[in-house]
Amino acid sequence: MDRRYIVAEVSKNWINGVSATADTRLLSELFELVIAVNADRGYTLLTFALSRTLTGPDELNETIIAVFERTAASQ
Repeated sequence: MDRRYIVAEVSKNWINGVSATADTRLLSELFELVIAVNADRGYTLLTFALSRTLTGPDELNETIIAVFERTAASQ
């Protein structure tokens, strides 16, 4: 199914400033990968929003939700 718009979400959790998973990349690095993968699929970044939520005294969740639009050349 070809879609004109797609939505992507990427999240990262931190505890005491340390990644909560074995993947130590920053949220920005993960987002760059999402942008690159969607570019390969023929989509360009249209807009995004960043949310940071304290989930505990020393715990942080960062989430980016992004909207991508299919490029005219790939339609």
